[in-house]
Amino acid sequence: MNRDYSKYINRPGYQAPSGYDPNKYFRPSVAVDLLIFSFFEQKLHLLLIQRKNLPFQGYWALPGGFVEKDEDLRETAQRELFEETGLKNLRLIELGAFGHPLRDPRTRVISIAYLSIVRKERVKPRAGDDAKEVGWFPLRKLPELAFDHELIIKSALARLKELAILSPILADFLPEKFSAEELAGLCREIFRKKIPSQTLIKEFQKRNLLKTLSGGKFKFLRKNFYLCSLSFLIAREK
Repeated sequence: MNRDYSKYINRPGYQAPSGYDPNKYFRPSVAVDLLIFSFFEQKLHLLLIQRKNLPFQGYWALPGGFVEKDEDLRETAQRELFEETGLKNLRLIELGAFGHPLRDPRTRVISIAYLSIVRKERVKPRAGDDAKEVGWFPLRKLPELAFDHELIIKSALARLKELAILSPILADFLPEKFSAEELAGLCREIFRKKIPSQTLIKEFQKRNLLKTLSGGKFKFLRKNFYLCSLSFLIAREK
């Protein structure tokens, strides 16, 4: 376990009641699912694995797997990410829990989903464990997916929009030096709105969020980001 729980468990009262039967209540399985996003070729992409085994053999799916007995959830997420894609030590943002009783034909499975943002050129995913293949897919052209992963992805896209308003995550998608067209393309993908690149640049500059560089390039000024500084992106008409 990667968290120190000694503060919580080494106290009077940390004991099961006499005669407590853990089998009295149904115990579902717990799993994690991982959404790894990247922006390249002017499109948001998602990293998927092709399942080697049943259920949904041959379908594309989010990387993930079951939580082991002595693992913390994030520990499981990092382990499964490495075992299935070869990626490790990514910054993970918890998305939420998904637990419809019919989401997995094997048993009742509650899954905790995490999302992460990477630069494609900085990672080299490879298929491993029960993944037959691994690949990047444009979000607007995803294959038919296993389980309820389509619903998880929809939730993740809504969360990405929130994060872009509440934090400077747009900078995580783009290279340190980027063009107006790259920024406009990213905003179009996340917010589903077409905003002229120069109009967008002016809005960012008005808030002192960009530094103008030579060669038509720009750089984010993360230190100047403030809560909801990009709210204009959701206020504009499509």
